[in-house]
Amino acid sequence: MMINRWLSGVMFVSLLSFCAVSSAAESPAKPSDVRIIIDISGSMKETDPENLRIPALNLLVELLPDQSQAGVWTFGRYVNMLVPLAAVNQSWRDAAKEQGKSVNSVGLHTNLTEALAKASWKVAADSGFNHSVILLTDGKIDMAEAGQNAEQVNSAERTRLFNEVLPVYAAAGARIHTLALSDGADKSLLQQISLETGGLFLQASSADELLKAFLKAFDRAVPVEQVPMDDNRFDIDASVKEFTALIFRKGGGKETRLIQPDGSVITYADAQPEGAVRWHQDVNFDLITVQSPQTGSWVADADLDPDNRVQILSDLTLNVEGLPVSLFSGNPLELEIALKNAGSIVAEDALLRLTDISLKVTAPDGRSGSKLLSDPENLPTDGIFREALTRLSQVGEYRFEINAIGRTFQRRQVLSSTLMEPLRVEILPQPAEQKVEIRVIPEGANVDSGLSRVIAKISSPDESSIIQSMEFDAAQQAWILELRADKGPGAYDIVLNIRGVSKGGATFKSKPDDIRVEFPLIDPDAPAVAAPAAESDAESAAVDVSPQNIPESEQMPETGPDASIQTQVVDEEKPAPAEEPAAEVIKPDLAKRFAEQEDVVEPPVKEEEGIAWWVYLLLALGNLAVFGGAGYWWFMKRRQSSAASAAAPASHDRLPDDLPHDDLTDDDFAGDFDAFDGESEEEIPLPSSAPSSMGGDTDINVSLDDDFDIDPDENPVADDDWGEFDADNESSSGSPDDDENKPA
Repeated sequence: MMINRWLSGVMFVSLLSFCAVSSAAESPAKPSDVRIIIDISGSMKETDPENLRIPALNLLVELLPDQSQAGVWTFGRYVNMLVPLAAVNQSWRDAAKEQGKSVNSVGLHTNLTEALAKASWKVAADSGFNHSVILLTDGKIDMAEAGQNAEQVNSAERTRLFNEVLPVYAAAGARIHTLALSDGADKSLLQQISLETGGLFLQASSADELLKAFLKAFDRAVPVEQVPMDDNRFDIDASVKEFTALIFRKGGGKETRLIQPDGSVITYADAQPEGAVRWHQDVNFDLITVQSPQTGSWVADADLDPDNRVQILSDLTLNVEGLPVSLFSGNPLELEIALKNAGSIVAEDALLRLTDISLKVTAPDGRSGSKLLSDPENLPTDGIFREALTRLSQVGEYRFEINAIGRTFQRRQVLSSTLMEPLRVEILPQPAEQKVEIRVIPEGANVDSGLSRVIAKISSPDESSIIQSMEFDAAQQAWILELRADKGPGAYDIVLNIRGVSKGGATFKSKPDDIRVEFPLIDPDAPAVAAPAAESDAESAAVDVSPQNIPESEQMPETGPDASIQTQVVDEEKPAPAEEPAAEVIKPDLAKRFAEQEDVVEPPVKEEEGIAWWVYLLLALGNLAVFGGAGYWWFMKRRQSSAASAAAPASHDRLPDDLPHDDLTDDDFAGDFDAFDGESEEEIPLPSSAPSSMGGDTDINVSLDDDFDIDPDENPVADDDWGEFDADNESSSGSPDDDENKPA
């Protein structure tokens, strides 16, 4: 067994060496520049009473790699550079942890705009660094002094933020990752900041979640390599030069120990600041860095936690492209996954054939699914494994875990993304006018209504369809579509495609839930038509009120499945029937009649003589003539209709008159938001209790897990290729954060 493992390792190293020689080395990635900005306003006394911001800061400080640079700022009324921007090394880490002890909650205001302005020092596209900002706040912009107009002052600060500060970050390609601590934070503002700069928005509902939220932002700011950890066990291969194990510790939990492959144990007492083992122990976690580790299987003898992790330093890395930090409803993702050795893509079949590449996706509601992406019999010639994810639509945080498991190595990437809804859809039925008004409304003030576009595809009961551009109503601040039953009664299906542009120039795409409207509309609030009161129980029993015995004109339409759309229609123009004089009602003595019927003995029924055969023949010939004539008439009518349809242009190929032809081109309607890209893709359905949003279902194209069956969209409207826009793929976004001067 050991010999086979040794031989596999030799083959593995040889193949990597061959790949490195045979592939042209790519340019090395830029080092990371991370700026950490922490809110110290007075409201933090309530949202972070144990001041867990300090251990969260310590975690990031310890995880930052050498060769990177970083700085720390705090803000309340004033902005303070807590740790100067400098190269990360052990002396910088020690100074940062010492200065971090001064993080408090004494600020009188929330000067968020100025904090981002000060932290933009030396942020530039040609700086030689990949810039990222991690911003934590529990509130909103609050800079009004006593006697000032708070709305006017804070609005001016917000305008300065979007017009002057954020463009500096955007021009440099810097991403701002925002963390909202508590529900009191201005989540809309933080989402907009992240959207403008391509950053990640996260929310921690309590300070206990703060540490792991910081960790998710760090993973987006600083790309790190990991190995999978299962039940606190992990494997280290010969290419690993160093690993850092993060072990979360519960209150009162046992002390953490590391058991090496040879059985020896490493403890906190064995660690040395400048030795081969560096160990940082904090209030709720241990961070252990081991240089030149033993090859083989390691065990962390510690509390189990799903977020325990091991990041490594190795030339062999797992590279993931095409996963943005901000997701939007219905906007497809095109993932590209590859192994790299010293920066070069590994495309050698002999190595890839022995490697399993898998993807696991966890939706905001906690449901997850996974899929095996690699196939030894069908390997990509360029070494890049590609996978498409379509129709993600549940608002919230998604977790993507990508694993590469080889014979002698394991690699993992865990990345978070947040699905936002910059616009919402409202459906307003108006049964009195027999119309439905559909509105698309921006959630915040940062959407550019002049550049953003909303296109609707309307499919009618007669199977025709039109594509229509929705107009923006400045008075109502919404894109509005009025839908009427122009093609007769029945079901109308509406599909919306949105191309949004923020005022800062960021673009996004989304596809809301499909809409179905049944005409005629039924008003659920209309008074029901009551039947005349029966004079007696006997008379009521004698009246047959079954639907088949009621004239069709008097039957009430059935209520469809969507009660919010269907409403009852009352014909107010039809005059009420004139009242007739009440007739004298004769009440029969039913008891006496029944008694008489019991005494009567009915005579036997005499069998009637059969009807002559020629009568049946005449009846049959008459029916044949009637139905045959009707069928011939229908056939000719249908033939004429088909000929007319063929002569006229197809309705779904034309644009309505109100849509300028020079505004939209064929490229505007190419592509499909809904199409699956593989037969084995699987969707994760959203629980029925989940709240509705612009996107309604959570659809993740993954398989392997038995919990999720393929559930394709059966709405024929969504299967048509029609409405992809011509822009790049994409579809947004304090606090009572001061002391007594701030609102709660």
